[in-house]
Amino acid sequence: MNNLVDIKDYTKRLTEALKMKFGKRLLYVGLQGSYLRDEATPESDIDIMLVLDEIHSKDLNAYRQILEELGEYNRACGFVCGRNELLNWFPEEICHVLHTTSDIYGKLNDIVPNYSKKDVADYIKMSVGNLYHILCHRRIHSEMEKNVNKLPLAKRDIFFILQNLYYLEDNTFIKKKSEVTYIVKGSDLQVWDCFSENVTYENIDQKLDLLLDWCKDVLKRTSGYK
Repeated sequence: MNNLVDIKDYTKRLTEALKMKFGKRLLYVGLQGSYLRDEATPESDIDIMLVLDEIHSKDLNAYRQILEELGEYNRACGFVCGRNELLNWFPEEICHVLHTTSDIYGKLNDIVPNYSKKDVADYIKMSVGNLYHILCHRRIHSEMEKNVNKLPLAKRDIFFILQNLYYLEDNTFIKKKSEVTYIVKGSDLQVWDCFSENVTYENIDQKLDLLLDWCKDVLKRTSGYK
């Protein structure tokens, strides 16, 4: 089993290697995911955001080599892009990216487009729509065993939705999963708490109905933003 990574040492060594390789072309390095939230486990990925002035295949090959030499290559993942691509990125995703990335090198806020409340609402609606679709699709087209095993994975998507939903409605961005039960309320809390017990053949339909009703409610709550 893998051990937890010393993330400060890892990101320091990574940044130095990137600066040496790319020089002034390196615009940004940021940390995301469970290591940022202090919720990493020995199996957690190391989520890094990397922005260069522009991206070519040789740059991707060079970054891969750096990660291989750094160690923990099989756990390394994240987001890589060029500056212009980021400046023209979907504004719907910018709020989430800004709030779930910690600056290590450079300032992310300086190289992303502006976003509006409508963009945040549209991000939530898109995420809820995807969740709603996969819940329905899997229930119809997959064996019950797969439904039981896969339903708990929805908690990750629900967390992202709640982060943006409470920022939209209350201007509060939930940083950690451990904070959810202290911040959310009503049906949001019911949905979150429904995963406190295992999903079984006996309770899956009850949980699925709760999730589907919640998706419908969130789609209504995020309509009308301009």
